[in-house]
Amino acid sequence: MRAWWVAASNPVIVGAFEALAEHSAHVTSRHRPICVASGECCQFARHGHDLFVTGLEAALVTRRTGPMEPTRARRAWEQSVCAHLSGRSCAIHALRPLGCRTYFCDPRATHWHAELAESVHQQVRELHDAHALPYLFAEWTWLAEAFSSAHARGLLSEAVEP
Repeated sequence: MRAWWVAASNPVIVGAFEALAEHSAHVTSRHRPICVASGECCQFARHGHDLFVTGLEAALVTRRTGPMEPTRARRAWEQSVCAHLSGRSCAIHALRPLGCRTYFCDPRATHWHAELAESVHQQVRELHDAHALPYLFAEWTWLAEAFSSAHARGLLSEAVEP
């Protein structure tokens, strides 16, 4: 966990994730999926899907948005709802995980978004390998809760340089 936390402040890694977010936005804009901003896709259990991210990506999002209060993170994990859902909107939309950028509940979004998600994930996997980082692909709310708890216990000191 600590290796991901430290790596998430590396400008090269941050830049790579930003480039993947831009690529995802570009591909998505060509297909124009419909999003009614209902927040349904952020209510994972109710919507019938899970959001998976790597440990590195969870660290990056947590660093950029700030660790959440552990009780809130735990509740979100237990309820299988993104802790960043605010009403019917994403409170961290500009900083959301790549899986949020590549998933659409629009029934017209069939093959292209799955291909985009797979391509983006492969590049994230290669980023782990290139920086000799441990690889873990796990459910988002569980990882967000783990980072929040670790941060609250002082296990992710800000004093460490990448």
